[in-house]
Amino acid sequence: MKINPDVLIIGAGISGITCAAKCQEKNLDFILIEKDKRPGGRLGSIYEYGYTFDIGFQVFNTSYNITKSLLNLNQIKLQYFKPGALIRNDNHFEIISDPIRDIGQTFNTLFSSIPTLKDKLKILKLKFSLLNYSIEKDQSEDTETRIYLQKFGFSENMINSFFSPFFAGVFLEKKLNTSSKFFKYVFSKLSKGYASLPLNGMQEIPNNILRNIDKNKIFFDSDVEEVGTNKQVKLSSGQILKPSRIILTGASQNLINKVNVKKNSVKTLYFKTDSKPNYSKYIHIFPDEKYINNIAFLTSISDQYSVNNDILLSVSIIKTDLSQTKLISHVLDRLKNIYGGNFVLLKYFDIQQATIYQPKNYFNKKSRHKLQDDIYFCGDNMVHGSIEGAVISGIRVSDMLCENFI
Repeated sequence: MKINPDVLIIGAGISGITCAAKCQEKNLDFILIEKDKRPGGRLGSIYEYGYTFDIGFQVFNTSYNITKSLLNLNQIKLQYFKPGALIRNDNHFEIISDPIRDIGQTFNTLFSSIPTLKDKLKILKLKFSLLNYSIEKDQSEDTETRIYLQKFGFSENMINSFFSPFFAGVFLEKKLNTSSKFFKYVFSKLSKGYASLPLNGMQEIPNNILRNIDKNKIFFDSDVEEVGTNKQVKLSSGQILKPSRIILTGASQNLINKVNVKKNSVKTLYFKTDSKPNYSKYIHIFPDEKYINNIAFLTSISDQYSVNNDILLSVSIIKTDLSQTKLISHVLDRLKNIYGGNFVLLKYFDIQQATIYQPKNYFNKKSRHKLQDDIYFCGDNMVHGSIEGAVISGIRVSDMLCENFI
């Protein structure tokens, strides 16, 4: 490992690897270090026993055009969910989909009992009003998402039965206290793009961003113990690095400045089963369930999520007061009651630092990518909490580095 690179990037999450990819394009001298054994940070997968377990249920939105510019889409082979959702309502399922992009379900969507006629018209109005939405250009008052939806005119049933469980799966908080500006951003992206999975799991996204980076410049299992006032970086191994410039990504920002970034948590349980339900290409959401928020039948989207000739599904739990043992037992009972058949638990994730909590007025603060001379912050917390936000941050920092090297 070179001990005195021009640029040291600490952390190989999405923002860090994006910054590294752009540094390579611009012929900047850099090294990238990561404490884990894999790139991606919160975005990634574990491969065990012939299954692909994403680290929490995750999707890639195909309208993330900046991120797509970094990817070889022919290599990652995106597989698509159906737009909208299958909603468990009064012990039966109803589809709420986009009739423009999911013509086959126009009848079911139009005659669903969940949205009123007014709700259906409001959805179309919201969709078209946010087609070119930008958080940076939005000068309107920021509110909680729930209040925004109420003011927009949606019925309480529509908010409680669709918006709350669906976007709880995105925000990882059920009360919809998240900034309405972030809601508008997410809704606009969902209206234009599709939720998708790479053929071989979400780990393919960070792996693919790194595909052209000189592997001699990337070092895993390299944990940073301290960043000194003179920019000397001490690794837990005892090695000292002396870069000219330092990029601190994600949690590594706390090495310099204690950043109070509140995170939402989620529990994700993976099960195998032997029978596939109807409409398994939709995300299933459960407004009436106490613990289960959403379920995805992953092998219906990509059969590579299991090579064992069975069906893999993920169950997302946003909030629970149950122990792990009781939660697993409860979810098993509910799965059998809702779908029938047999279910076997394969993997359990308890992810405490899953997504950034972005309450109202979150975007009023001015985030500084350049903390001080030769030290930069990089991460989705600097832009907005999404894959695209992390990529934008990585590009911005690389541009600043290039300007300062000229």
